[in-house]
Amino acid sequence: MSGSIVHGPKVFLAAPFGNYVRDDVFLPEKKAEILSYHTRLSKLGASVFSSHMNEEWGAAGLPPEDCMRDDLRALHASDSLCAIVGDEPSAGVAFELGYAASVRRPTVLVTSSFASLSSMIRGMGTLLELEVVEGDVGSRAVIEKACSVAFDLGSNHRQSDRFWESADIDRALKFRSRGEAK
Repeated sequence: MSGSIVHGPKVFLAAPFGNYVRDDVFLPEKKAEILSYHTRLSKLGASVFSSHMNEEWGAAGLPPEDCMRDDLRALHASDSLCAIVGDEPSAGVAFELGYAASVRRPTVLVTSSFASLSSMIRGMGTLLELEVVEGDVGSRAVIEKACSVAFDLGSNHRQSDRFWESADIDRALKFRSRGEAK
């Protein structure tokens, strides 16, 4: 039973998906790159969710509603987001970044050029704790830095007061419906 307890942070690992599939096969070099992030985060002690692994690198063929459900649940439960953006985020990664911003998850953007990203993405730091790691997204140094930062952000978030996410928030703040007596 103690093996199932997560002590480290939960990190959502976001990376392009459909852009990396050719002839129904996930590009081996991109798979190795994403796995490098997953492996490093795991070695640091994080529990990692990756849509790629959840969908068996495209082989699982999950319908859109299952993909959406799994991703949003994992993002909501995560302590941080590590987003491999590269030159430009895929539509899926952009969506995951937007959701992470809406639930205020600390985020690490891994990009070759932060300045070239959209204003919306560059502005995420006004809503949440945002760290940017620039460089070749496949380089060992970038992977190490991005994963260390994602782990630290997640650890800090995990230990923070998450009162606003408490299941008891309604009771604690005594929210009432309009007609309910005080």
